[in-house]
Amino acid sequence: MPNQRLTGTLEEQCEFLYNLALEKMEQGNYTGAVHVLKEIVKYKPDFRDAAQLLEAAKKRKSEQTFLLLMAVAGASVAVAIGGVIGVPNDLIFLILVVLGALVGYGVGNFIRSFQYSAR
Repeated sequence: MPNQRLTGTLEEQCEFLYNLALEKMEQGNYTGAVHVLKEIVKYKPDFRDAAQLLEAAKKRKSEQTFLLLMAVAGASVAVAIGGVIGVPNDLIFLILVVLGALVGYGVGNFIRSFQYSAR
């Protein structure tokens, strides 16, 4: 929906955007959902549960970002380890990087589980 011009009443526009935000959230596109929900809350703050949905989308976006950063950190550590031990084969190096990303992602989920249990 890049730069799409909406028509109709404010209520109709909000309805369209709300459904678009729900669709984006179902797809795991929390960044897009946050953007769309901000537009709704900006012009009609009391539309349905858009404000609560916006907070939920922001939280999920933050979780996604954290897990992505943990995966990148894991891959980076794997690259460093591969460099130190002198992995002679690019395929093995690539496998090491993928395993590092998976371990980083797993560690991120483990950390998140402790954060949720502390609440």
